[in-house]
Amino acid sequence: MDDHAIPPRYEIHVRGLLSERLLSAFPELRARTRNHETLLMGALPDQSALHGVLTRIEALGLELLEVRRTRAQPEAAAGTGVPGAPASRRAGDSRGESEGSSDQACADAS
Repeated sequence: MDDHAIPPRYEIHVRGLLSERLLSAFPELRARTRNHETLLMGALPDQSALHGVLTRIEALGLELLEVRRTRAQPEAAAGTGVPGAPASRRAGDSRGESEGSSDQACADAS
């Protein structure tokens, strides 16, 4: 299969628990919170889209902690039609997210 047929997936960690309002700046990504951090994740079609997300993070005054490109998951890209919709389980995630982790963002941390 052509690697360019499936957009690469990214995990972007920012410090703090982002409010719904802040999360609305990233409609192409899903969010999870853990340990006072927000993980934005999803497929981005190209480097330009990644740079756009990073620019928004900077413009909003958020602290970027980590950016990681992960393996594309064909079942996630094909099944839902939702940009960046993750598969039910992410293969190769060695960090072991807690079962209690929420897909919903928390309210403002302040």
